[in-house]
Order: sequence, then structure tokens, then C-alpha cells
Amino acid sequence: MSIDKEQLDQILRKLKNRDGEVRSKAIVQLSELKVMEAVDELTKILYEDKDFLVRSHAAAALGEMQVNGQEAVKALIETVKKDPIPSVRLEAVVALGNIGSPVVVEELTNVALNDEDVRVRSWAAEALRKIKLH
Repeated sequence: MSIDKEQLDQILRKLKNRDGEVRSKAIVQLSELKVMEAVDELTKILYEDKDFLVRSHAAAALGEMQVNGQEAVKALIETVKKDPIPSVRLEAVVALGNIGSPVVVEELTNVALNDEDVRVRSWAAEALRKIKLH
């Protein structure tokens, strides 16, 4: 499905909305449409958005879009290391598994062994399995 510039601009404007639900819905739209032009914005959200659901959606979107760019992968790794919310770390781990880059194996191994949340550890192990299958 293609998207014209006006539609894209409209969705990107929603990423600046004060309402986290509006931002999350915009992220889902970008992911479904696989709008690669939004990768920088999604990456920025991982670092800056105060709403954990919005960060979680951004991580999931990067994984769904299989964004293998250096900055996106770096932002996902930082999210896995530093985000205080387990569900956000979990989405970042799943995204890294979907992306399948072997450069994240060491970090995912560390998460699988050491994250405080058992679900995050489990999904990190699954992400490692996916990467080895690629």
C-alpha cells in the first residue's frame, strides 16, 4: 500500500500530539504502511517519549518494519539496556529478533542471562534463536 506525502505528513504530525494514544495509533499506521521515512522519528521516540506505551509501539514498529539501520538497532539496544519498563524492553528484544542482525547477539545473550524480568529474558532467548535461524 502506498501513501502520498500529504497523508504521511498528517501521520507524522500525530507523532507530536500530546495524547499518547494518538501517538501510538500513528506509530501503528506507520508500521502497517512500512513507512521507512519514519524510522528516524521512531528511533527518536525510543529515546525521548515519556509514555511507555508509545515507546513500546515504536520498538515494535521498528521490528515489524525490520529496520536494520545502525541508528535504529543502536536505539533498540539502548532501550533494552536502559528502559525501566519491562514491556518496553520486551518489545525492543522482539524487534531485535525480527531484524535478525548478528551484531546484537552479544547484547541479547546478556539480556537473556541477566534481565530482571523473566519474560524479557525468555524473549531475548527466542530472539537469539531467530537470529541463528536467519
